[in-house]
Amino acid sequence: MANPVKDEAVDLNQTEIESVKSQMLASDDALVMSEFFKALSDPTRLNIVHALLIHKWLCVSDIASLVELSKSAVSHQLAYMRINKLVRVKREGRKVFYALNDSHVESVFALALSHIKE
Repeated sequence: MANPVKDEAVDLNQTEIESVKSQMLASDDALVMSEFFKALSDPTRLNIVHALLIHKWLCVSDIASLVELSKSAVSHQLAYMRINKLVRVKREGRKVFYALNDSHVESVFALALSHIKE
């Protein structure tokens, strides 16, 4: 970011509006980010993320047991999470295991949890 956030309660002039506007998210980035947050907006998916934080790789049947849903329902949630880059997949024989995609997902989850616990 070019400028630090200003903590002033004042109306902006046109130059300041254009300056702030030029630093805001591109439409494509805002769309992708909103989909990322939508993927985290479901309690079941949040519980899946938390389980994957506790135990890095889990198979669908273990996740289903942990979140108390059918394997089919969990598979559906995991597919949505995979599309939105929250989880990654590893196959071992006939089993499919899931883990968080990267440390960013863990960081967002940890920040959100810290925020709500304040």
